[in-house]
Amino acid sequence: MAGPRVFLVGYMAAGKTSVGKALARLEGRPFVDTDALVMALARRPVARIFAAEGEEGFRRREARALARAARVPRAVVAVGGGAVTRPANRALMRRSGTVVWLQASYAASAKRAAGEGGAAKRPLLSGGRALFSKRRALYAKAAALVVRSDRGTPEAVARRLAARLKGRE
Repeated sequence: MAGPRVFLVGYMAAGKTSVGKALARLEGRPFVDTDALVMALARRPVARIFAAEGEEGFRRREARALARAARVPRAVVAVGGGAVTRPANRALMRRSGTVVWLQASYAASAKRAAGEGGAAKRPLLSGGRALFSKRRALYAKAAALVVRSDRGTPEAVARRLAARLKGRE
């Protein structure tokens, strides 16, 4: 698969980073995580950005990080779970590559998120099922492909995704 960028969207803890890294390794592509980029540029963790600037401040930073990631040739981009809330972000991803929704059940995502530091690392975790339901519609709107990410290892999901992407070339 030598095509354009791949943007992985999905709810928090759906596997965007782990599957993204596995896909990048498998395909010999660069990997970019927009949350990590936001933190590196801000020099502070997401929770501190939310505390100081609120969600809107974080979303502005996230949009800038996504625009930067969209300029990396052939990149696999793990996109923050809420980036799809901005129509401009959805449009940028669609123009710049293939948007893939890594779909996981609410139960699987909540369990993973709790094991990854919970609300201390994920300020919107308290949004629960209501936030999950609201975001599902946006992921569906953004995505060209949907791949289940709560079945199998990140490497297995990456292999399934690579095969699906290859079929689109």
